[in-house]
Amino acid sequence: MNRTKMVVASLAVAALMTQGAAGAADAAVNTQNNKAAAAQAVKTLGNLSGVKISGKSTVKLSNVNILSQGDGNILTYTLTYQNNDSKTLSLIDYWTKVKTKSGTVYSVSVVGADKEKKKVVPGSSVNVTYTTKIAKHLKYSDLNFQIVKWDFSVAGYEQVLGSINIPSTYAVATPVNTTRKLTLNEFSANAKVMSVNVLGSGDSNYVNIALYLQNTGSSTIDNPSLKYVVQTPSGTAFAVTPDAASTNIKIYPQENKTLNLIAKIPKNVNLNNLQLLLVQNDETAKSDIPVASMGLGTKQGQSSKTAANKERLLKIDSTNIVTKVVSIARNQSFGKSDLSIQFSIANKGDKTVTIPNYSFDVQVGGKTYPLIASGLEGMIIEPNEEQIISVDGTIPVIANEDQIDLVMKTPTGSSQGPGEEPSPSQVNSYPVAIYNLPDYTEMQYAQGQERTIKNNDGVFGVTLDAIQKLPWNDGNLLATKITIVNKGTKAAKLPEFAGAYKMDLTALSSTVHLVNTNTSQILGAGEKTSVYVVANVPASLKFSQLQVQLLQKTGTDKTSNWIMFSNYGNTSGLKQIAEGSYFNLDTAGRKSDLKTRKTYLYKGSTSDIIYTEIIMRNLENKQTNLSQLAGYFLTDDGQYYKADVNQVKHAVGPESSSLVTFSAKVPKGTTVSNWNLVVGESISEDKFTEAEGKPTGYVNASSMELNLDSRSIQDTLKDVELFPYTLTIKEIEGRTNSAGLEVKMKYDLKRDLTYDMGEFQHKFILEVTDSSGARFEKEIELEKDFLVGNNQNFSFVINDQIFATTRSGAFQFSIFDSYQGEKTKIATKAAYFVNEDLY
Repeated sequence: MNRTKMVVASLAVAALMTQGAAGAADAAVNTQNNKAAAAQAVKTLGNLSGVKISGKSTVKLSNVNILSQGDGNILTYTLTYQNNDSKTLSLIDYWTKVKTKSGTVYSVSVVGADKEKKKVVPGSSVNVTYTTKIAKHLKYSDLNFQIVKWDFSVAGYEQVLGSINIPSTYAVATPVNTTRKLTLNEFSANAKVMSVNVLGSGDSNYVNIALYLQNTGSSTIDNPSLKYVVQTPSGTAFAVTPDAASTNIKIYPQENKTLNLIAKIPKNVNLNNLQLLLVQNDETAKSDIPVASMGLGTKQGQSSKTAANKERLLKIDSTNIVTKVVSIARNQSFGKSDLSIQFSIANKGDKTVTIPNYSFDVQVGGKTYPLIASGLEGMIIEPNEEQIISVDGTIPVIANEDQIDLVMKTPTGSSQGPGEEPSPSQVNSYPVAIYNLPDYTEMQYAQGQERTIKNNDGVFGVTLDAIQKLPWNDGNLLATKITIVNKGTKAAKLPEFAGAYKMDLTALSSTVHLVNTNTSQILGAGEKTSVYVVANVPASLKFSQLQVQLLQKTGTDKTSNWIMFSNYGNTSGLKQIAEGSYFNLDTAGRKSDLKTRKTYLYKGSTSDIIYTEIIMRNLENKQTNLSQLAGYFLTDDGQYYKADVNQVKHAVGPESSSLVTFSAKVPKGTTVSNWNLVVGESISEDKFTEAEGKPTGYVNASSMELNLDSRSIQDTLKDVELFPYTLTIKEIEGRTNSAGLEVKMKYDLKRDLTYDMGEFQHKFILEVTDSSGARFEKEIELEKDFLVGNNQNFSFVINDQIFATTRSGAFQFSIFDSYQGEKTKIATKAAYFVNEDLY
């Protein structure tokens, strides 16, 4: 197996967790004062008196363990022979037995590792461990450990030198956070239970143990093949599962490692005073024997659940990692709750750590619901770095929401290499930590209310501004505006977003586009940007609830939740812009405002044309390509007519204004009253429409009030307006000849250069009407036929014989505004002609 992979996955097991700032109950005594008091109150094996075996030498009981088994218990105990005499002490002369208070005697054997210990040199001590099988009901205090000397002068050849009994008030197991010296075959080590956490999940309690081992010898401890058992005071034993990193260990001299162990115990088992037994196989006994008993200090009802808004300290690769539920957002609808949890992981150590690929559940009583963690896989955290992941999922609506917990569990099956069998800790996933959830941030009915998001990118205020349903082609557009403000003190990078819609919990199948007004994805401190989530929907589509979601792209075809809002009932109404007021477009980099100028109705023979002029002003402080606009005329009875838009296709200067025109054909005889122009910024799929681009929709729309302007017909040819042009015909006369009538004129044509514009689509129609009512027209293109300037001359000829035979007379000269083939008379005046050929 690849060791690096194994270590990464196995580091997840919860035994590494310590109480720290999390406030979870730890089995260790909380303060040094309490520890001192406990040490004075509780006596251990060290307080037992020894048995004299000579004038100065003694034997003491230094270790005793009972391992519960099905048909009996395995007892091991260690006697320490201390030779204080001046000559070598031969162990062949001594033996030991175990005798119960009821008189039953158990013969013992020396464990295989101590068989060759035969003597004790002066001034030294030797430990010898013995083992035997005893009755299942026996406790430590029921046993007397006899010290026997071979004496062939007495009956039975055995002289009992003394016995050692453990009072029931003595503590046999080594307390939590207390070092225990171990001899593991030819190796020596210090052992200590660093922390114990109890996590309830389902029908079980998971006892998580962090066991510290330090190699105190001069040789490497290479896979000592230790086994572990958690045992109740009554002798019920439960298997302990080490993680992968704790099953194949190598500890160099003076090095230490923390092993991660978990025991799964039914909830109906009393947790008071559990013990951890370290077990090894003994060749002589041909069975597993206990080598050490470590107290866990557990209590019935103990829970290491992390309180809401508190941190939980984990140890990963011997490094302090602090975790916390930062916030939880909830969308409730139709009996379901969509949860989005922001989960913080911070490295408080001094080395880089790879975070295991934990899994997450929501736990409600005995039921669990899986969640999906985004951004955790392959996470590497540098010292003093914090990363925030999103944990998301859907659960039923829970009445007692204070009973909902977040469970973080070890990975499963992720660390074994090809052809390798996974360890038990990889096959089964165990709780690492359980968190009470803080107060929920409700995301339904949230329109106009700022919600705060903290993630790896920064701290953001996010507001659902509007959900607009806009007419578009043969259906509607759903266009949701979401504003994001950088609440941090430095620039932050926004993720690459995608958008999604759900209607009554059904995901929208059509393509959803996302338009971000900030193309750089960098947002300065205090700055804001808007994103639009846009989709085409049928005009007939009805729904009672709409969910709109911003997703962050995490890889090819991979996304995770960034924020989700729910909206009930109707979509947002369009903001009404009164006649004469400004409609502000605050899109970053293209800020502008709009104001209606004139609205006309051009009456045609088969249809009419509604036409509106809007002045668009650049509010940026630099030359800018402003948004291309799109819009619909909205009648007083709710009918829509799509508008053709004509505007500049180039950048305009700061504070400069341009003319934008909207027009649409409407049925002949349409009455325009209480109409509005729905206008917004054009988009082309996932971006704002370029100058020559083809729009696929529009966003950020408002409804601008329209008042139809009446156009009185001037009886003078002075200051005839065709905005932004003004025409004054200063002189006009007719000359007739055999070919017809030549109309000559002198004119001034002015253009208001305050306003930029796109293609000018209006034309002048000059009409001559003779005394018989015959009409003759001349079409004039401005700045082609009529030039801007003063005292300009222009003439045109009407080829009609009616004028050739008349010496003099008058004709009516009229000027029309012609737009898309429909015309409106705007000025008229009588003029005269003479026929010089007839004089």
